[in-house]
Amino acid sequence: MICQRCSNEASVHLTETVHGRRREQHLCAACAREGGLTLPPSPPNIGLDQVVEGLILAHVGELVGELAALRCPDCGLGFMHFRAEGRLGCPHDYQVFRKGLLPLIAQVQGTTRHVGKVPRQHPQSNLNRLQIRSRLRTAITDEDYELAARLRDELRQKDRDV
Repeated sequence: MICQRCSNEASVHLTETVHGRRREQHLCAACAREGGLTLPPSPPNIGLDQVVEGLILAHVGELVGELAALRCPDCGLGFMHFRAEGRLGCPHDYQVFRKGLLPLIAQVQGTTRHVGKVPRQHPQSNLNRLQIRSRLRTAITDEDYELAARLRDELRQKDRDV
């Protein structure tokens, strides 16, 4: 719609009924202010994920609100991103999001106890590899490229040993 006074885009739309007749006015914000209307401040410029997270915190419950604030220290995945995508980022996420994952796993699998295959590798070696990757990410972020190169080489050596 176009403002009825100045031909700019109308953002204020007024409708009033007087003696059974309906009258509409379409004004831009500047013309509305000139006409004596006080307009509410413009909405804050925030992302959709923040709005959704805020609504969840306010209306769904404490547990979901607590989970919404969680982030994995290793891969950086947030619980809300996991819920949207349906995929975890690393094995450490199972511990970080445990409170939210156990009900989901029980609902899908019928139980939360694992009865399947066990990996051939020693679990400690996987944990060690994840710690090295985490330290590598930190070294790259801190621009410590010498340490990053040593950690990269260490990861490659572990991959060759397996």
